[in-house]
Amino acid sequence: MKARFTQQQQPVSIVRSDNKIYIFLCLNGQQKSELYEDPDGGQTQENYYEYDYNEICGPEPEIPVADIQSHPENYLDYQYTPAPDDPGTKALEEIEKLKAVIERGLTV
Repeated sequence: MKARFTQQQQPVSIVRSDNKIYIFLCLNGQQKSELYEDPDGGQTQENYYEYDYNEICGPEPEIPVADIQSHPENYLDYQYTPAPDDPGTKALEEIEKLKAVIERGLTV
């Protein structure tokens, strides 16, 4: 995706908050300008910087932060996707809980 800014941006910006990490990628910047018509009939020129852009957000331990910082160009299309919950693992955990209850002689 493309994004416009009025000021130059760092290629990789990182914000940490509430056990999450937010990474903002701004690559391949180009300085551009655009003309707009004023309400009085005149024209105004706006200068801006346009970047290839991506935002990555997720739990810090699950995001490859060091690699993103080293090779941001590889992450322009990256989307964090949490690992799907394995139903087999959940069922096994439930079985282990029930087993522990039975071994203690309690009923569920």
